[in-house]
Amino acid sequence: MPDKQCWDTPWPENELERVFSCPICGAQSRKLLYEQLVDNVFFVANGKWNLYQCRDCTCAYLDPRPDRNSIHKAYGTYYTHETVIKDQKPFEELSKLRKFRRMLVNGYCNYHHGTKRTPAIGLGAVLLLLYPHFRKAMKAQFRYLPKPQVGQTLLDVGCGNGDFLSLVAEVGWNVKGVDPDPKALTVARENGLDVLEGGVEQFSDMKEVFDAITINHVIEHVHDPAELVSTAYRLLKPGGILYIDTPNIESLGVSIYGKNWRGLETPRHLVLFSNPSLRDFLRFHGFVNIKFYSRQEVRKNIALKSYRMKLGQSPYDGIPTKLPFFQWLKSIFPRTSKNEEFLTALVEKPK
Repeated sequence: MPDKQCWDTPWPENELERVFSCPICGAQSRKLLYEQLVDNVFFVANGKWNLYQCRDCTCAYLDPRPDRNSIHKAYGTYYTHETVIKDQKPFEELSKLRKFRRMLVNGYCNYHHGTKRTPAIGLGAVLLLLYPHFRKAMKAQFRYLPKPQVGQTLLDVGCGNGDFLSLVAEVGWNVKGVDPDPKALTVARENGLDVLEGGVEQFSDMKEVFDAITINHVIEHVHDPAELVSTAYRLLKPGGILYIDTPNIESLGVSIYGKNWRGLETPRHLVLFSNPSLRDFLRFHGFVNIKFYSRQEVRKNIALKSYRMKLGQSPYDGIPTKLPFFQWLKSIFPRTSKNEEFLTALVEKPK
C-alpha cells in the first residue's frame, strides 16, 4: 500500500506562494473547484491543496502553491528518473507472426513518418491504414509533426530521458532537448543526445533558431506558462511549429473521478487548461492555425489509473487490471477535443 503519511505534514509556510489572480488571463473572479487535494499519484509531496477555476478563461490553478525554490521536493520519485530506456525485443527473438507484424509496422513508419527501419515490408504502408486506432496512435507518437526538410531543428522542452528525441532524430530532425532533471538527462546523454539541464531560459539570448518546438506535459508544471510560450514563440522561425500536450481540466475523466482524476497530480500540476483557455492563450501569444487532436488511445489508461486512485491505491499498482463495465463504457464514449483527457494542439508561428 502507498505511504500516505506525507499528506499530514503541511508544506512549509515559508515555501508557499499565493496566487491572487489567474496566471493565464489575470482575472480575479474564481470558484473553488477542489479542496484538500493530496499527492495520491507518487505519494512524496507533503500537504493538502486547493484548486480554483477561473470564471473568465476556465483554466484551473493551485492557490497557494509551492514556490520555485521548493517545488523540486514534489518530484522525489518522478517517472523521468528512469535510468533505462526500454527497447523493443530484438527481431531475432520474435515469433514468425510477430516478425511479420514488426515488418509491417516498420514499412508503415518508413512510408508515412520517414523512418528508415529494417527489416520492413512496403505492404504495411497500405495494409495498416485499415486500422484507425493504430494510425492515430502512430500519429500521436510522432506528435503530429510533418516530415522534416534537410537541416531542420527541433527542441523538446522537458525532454526527460530523450525517448522522443531519439524517435524524431530517426526521421531526420536535428534535435536538442532541455530538462531540469539531471538523472533523466544522464540517460539521454548516454544515448548520444544533445541536451541541456534547465528550461528554455538556456536559449535566452537566441531568436528564430528552431523549426519545431514540442512541450509535452510540461506547461502544467511551470510557474509562468506565459513566459514559456512567449519564449517558444521567439525561438521559433517564421512558419515554425509548436506542439503542446497537457491535461484537460474539463475532460470527461474529471467529471467521473473528480479528486481522483490522474491528470490533477497535485501539487506538481500548477495550472490546468481547458480547451477554450488554451486556445485563447495561444492566440494571445501570436500563434495561428491552431488545431486540436483527439487522443483516443490514452482514454482507458487514464481511466484505469484514476479508478485505482479512487480505490485508495497507487495508479501504478497494476491491480485491478480492468475497469468496471460501466466505467469502461464511459471511457470509450465519442468525444471532441473539448472533453478529451488531454489537450493536444499543433500551432504555427506566422510566416
